[in-house]
Amino acid sequence: MREISSKDNKIVKTAASLSEKKNRDALGLYLIEGPNLVREALQQGISLKFVFTWAGARSEETEEILRLAEKCDSAVYVLSDDCFSRIKQTENPQGIIAVGEEKYCTEEQFFADKDSNILVLDRIQDPGNLGTMLRTAEGCGFKGALLVKGCADPFGPKAVRSSAGCVFRFPLLPCDSPAHGLEILARQRKNVYTADMDGTACYDAALAHNCALVIGNEGNGADQKFKDNSERVSIPQEGNTESLNAALAAGIIMYESLRQRRA
Repeated sequence: MREISSKDNKIVKTAASLSEKKNRDALGLYLIEGPNLVREALQQGISLKFVFTWAGARSEETEEILRLAEKCDSAVYVLSDDCFSRIKQTENPQGIIAVGEEKYCTEEQFFADKDSNILVLDRIQDPGNLGTMLRTAEGCGFKGALLVKGCADPFGPKAVRSSAGCVFRFPLLPCDSPAHGLEILARQRKNVYTADMDGTACYDAALAHNCALVIGNEGNGADQKFKDNSERVSIPQEGNTESLNAALAAGIIMYESLRQRRA
């Protein structure tokens, strides 16, 4: 366990740079903040390049996590207050931050369970929505998320927090475009359903097995290619509300899928 007090230290500068997506993409690294998330990452076997704490935050809980990190061959550092403040992403830091290595699947790994349901996220912009949808998908028995280029970064700080650690274990597969996504889904013989206000009521669609549920952009919905090459499903509504939040809508349809599977 080493100490760092200079904000110009290379390790501190690298960690601080991960607040920007371009740097996360370039380095394949991301920030994990808070004891619960760092512990979960270690327990899930995520490779943590660095683990940071600061002197004023040392507690029995952080000491336990730091010992676990050292057992997992992570480099552990005690930072000065100024250094820790440069890295932290939350207003009230919880005393521990780690730098993890991003993990995406190959197509073969992603579709290992041939009959499973998967989520397809088409240019979801809000990282909080994205993280919430991943967490809900895991809870509903979905086996992964196909991420169309233009989605928020699943390894951004807000998405990691919103997913409650789901990104450490939930399979993620990026694709270049809606057309590329449809090509992959056709190759894997998935039944594609797109959430759309003009679709069939979700409880009348066969969502129990082998389906790919497409959730579109918060403002514009799913790309027309998805709509034209899938069955559209909707959530019946009453009253004057025009639409539901994307994460809420995704959750309703995914839980309908779980209900059908258990019926």
